[in-house]
Amino acid sequence: MKFYLFCIYIFILIANPLIGQKYKFIVWGDSQFQNPETFERIVHETELLKPDFVLHVGDMIHGYTYNVNAARKQWVKFRKQIEPLTVPFYPTPGNHDITTKEIQPAYLETWGEDKLYYSFDYLSNHFIVLNAFHNQNFDSVSMEQFSWLKKDLEKNKSSHNIFVTIHSPLHLNRGFDWSYVHNLLKQYPVRAVFTGHYHYYDYRKIDEIEYFCLNSSGNMKLYNSYIGYFHHFLQVSVDGNNIDYAVLGDGKIFSKDFVSVTERERAQKFFNENSTIILSSASPRKTELSCILENHSNEVINYSASWETEDYSWRFEPWGYNIILPPNEKKELRFKYELPKEIDKSNLPKLKIESPYTTSTGILTSAKHYAKMFIPPTRTVKNVNAKITFDGNVEEKIWEESLIIDNLFVNKKMKHEIDKTRVSMFYDDENIYVGVFGSEPKPENLSAFAYGDIPLVFGDDDFELYFDTNRDMKTFFRLMVNPKGTVLSSSPKGRFTFNFDVKTFIGKDFWSAEFIIPFKELETSKPNIGDAWGFNVRRHRQQAEDIQSDWSKMANHPPYEPEYFGIIIFE
Repeated sequence: MKFYLFCIYIFILIANPLIGQKYKFIVWGDSQFQNPETFERIVHETELLKPDFVLHVGDMIHGYTYNVNAARKQWVKFRKQIEPLTVPFYPTPGNHDITTKEIQPAYLETWGEDKLYYSFDYLSNHFIVLNAFHNQNFDSVSMEQFSWLKKDLEKNKSSHNIFVTIHSPLHLNRGFDWSYVHNLLKQYPVRAVFTGHYHYYDYRKIDEIEYFCLNSSGNMKLYNSYIGYFHHFLQVSVDGNNIDYAVLGDGKIFSKDFVSVTERERAQKFFNENSTIILSSASPRKTELSCILENHSNEVINYSASWETEDYSWRFEPWGYNIILPPNEKKELRFKYELPKEIDKSNLPKLKIESPYTTSTGILTSAKHYAKMFIPPTRTVKNVNAKITFDGNVEEKIWEESLIIDNLFVNKKMKHEIDKTRVSMFYDDENIYVGVFGSEPKPENLSAFAYGDIPLVFGDDDFELYFDTNRDMKTFFRLMVNPKGTVLSSSPKGRFTFNFDVKTFIGKDFWSAEFIIPFKELETSKPNIGDAWGFNVRRHRQQAEDIQSDWSKMANHPPYEPEYFGIIIFE
């Protein structure tokens, strides 16, 4: 009898080879060190689920450097993050991972020489990992790779299921014609394409191929899972030809189609980005502040606004509002407040503004944003008629006499940088002069490799200046220079749209730069006494543990935040 049953089982297996083809895998989206606690929690949750393997759709590290040793350190950091994982891991190269040809070797050293694009099998299923940045061609599929893809698909056409990963969601990119790739994929048993890059969740089905865009821990300006802006990962369960998807995040499990394709666009009218309430460091202890609340939608919205603080020695009158705001109208919310005797500038109160929001699928949630208090650092700049020896070396007396900044910070908790940066500034009738000194114990190891039409100077050691001359907290001029004097600049009109002079100097234990910037190039005239500009300084040190430091701390990665610039006042 046992032999008879065994024969039947063997016959069934031969007749239906999909029996026993049951497994599950996890797909992670962007991580790139932006919210490490979130990503590391996802790693632990994944390990608890005991999948058969894990796919990552790319952007694992910050990258954006020419320094291969800096990239190697980042890969060591990432490998440490995923150390709890006990199952096979398959990476997809993202733009942060192989930004420059100089750091591509670090990627290959970490994952293997054949891992720029590749494929592998699991049971009777086939997996294809594509590279949207092959040979430094961003957001594309190279013809070399496309030729390989055609051969790989044909070779594996008998696979029961085929899955594809590629970092950029090129099916959503209007600048790339994905149709020729899609038309190839649909000739084969391709079930799904997994992507990331856009830092939100998106699901859609095109010609029976399911497309996912994922974000595990990348930064977002909004946060609400029901409109697709949240941190999450994907579990894929395969049972023969039956494939089930579960989206896990925010302590919930969602179906693959829980966010409609149009939800994000619809939500833009109801959700507001965080804003900033700027206080003066010279404010009296009792004074007033205000912020603007605006309803961009075509519906009447009921808002609630209330202050959140960990220090209740702050006093507000009132502590909150309930406001009914008609469509396309705005209202100024005014408050009286009293400052505490001691102020922690890194942990100021914030005004939470919330309103009900019903998704297009009928789910009631809330639209929430914050108006965050900010006390900008402030410095005065002197009007001086002085000649400088324009050589990049800031050791002349005028630079010592016009010192305005003697330290930068590596985080919003005001942790000082280890090797100090000093900034001096003065102006005359035609120009503003800036001198930057950066302590550097090993100047022989300075990184200065930026090249090309758009040199990624911020991927080297660099000094960066930001000027918001009209203080609209939206538009600004950006000047960057590396130790070799390579420049990247931009204005509200675009890259390289204004002129300035800069020279650099490398000393025994430092490097420095001198900038001469004409007022006319900043589209302004000589400031009057008492005029104020938004201003900030950023420095990258590729040899440091904390690579990036600011005078007035902005987000660690672009887009830049002019609302968090400091202020310079002209004497």
